[in-house]
Amino acid sequence: MPKFVDSRVVVHESLPIGILLAMAGGFLDVYTYLFHGEVFASMQSGNVILMGVSVAQGRYHEIIRYLLPIGMFMIGIFMTNLLKHRFPKKSSFTWQNAAVAIELLGIFLVGLFSDITSNLLINSALAFFAAIQYATYRRLAGLPYATTMTSGNLRSIADYAYGFFFTKDPTASFKIKYTSAIVVGFFSGAVLSACLAPVMQGKAIWTVSLLLLVVLTITLKNQE
Repeated sequence: MPKFVDSRVVVHESLPIGILLAMAGGFLDVYTYLFHGEVFASMQSGNVILMGVSVAQGRYHEIIRYLLPIGMFMIGIFMTNLLKHRFPKKSSFTWQNAAVAIELLGIFLVGLFSDITSNLLINSALAFFAAIQYATYRRLAGLPYATTMTSGNLRSIADYAYGFFFTKDPTASFKIKYTSAIVVGFFSGAVLSACLAPVMQGKAIWTVSLLLLVVLTITLKNQE
């Protein structure tokens, strides 16, 4: 495989990896929201809002459908920190690789049992795996970013645009291009999910496993 990853950037922070992960993130949220009961896999602020609406409207029985994914997302963050700090430091298979492998296999299993599993379990499991991705990949060529939600990325683009026009930041153009590519990747994943899920049903989630397999392959081929 040719090296199309910028050798000046740590492979885990490279643009191709970021775009693929953003596609996975966009795919996950559309998949759970449209096809598994209007719950988000990674955008927990949305779940908190929807849970608040349910409480305000007296639909207390719906609280668990949002509360459990929120809890599993937090557990996923906790477990990723454990993996990061307890994974063998000298291993050639890095903790980031291990995190992607766990997410890849976990999401594959979700797809395997998607037709016989409740929405609550599917959404909770995917929230857990989305948290692993969110906690593992936080920087893009040294810049802060997120692959499973896009509000922060949009804020960053606006900040970089201000730097480009008013403070003449020489790095602003690069920052805008890289972060915008992540937003486009997230959008593309959402579109792909909305197109594939009606056709492939629950097995559409395997698209995310495929994206993660490409991420793992690129990483292993390019890491020093």
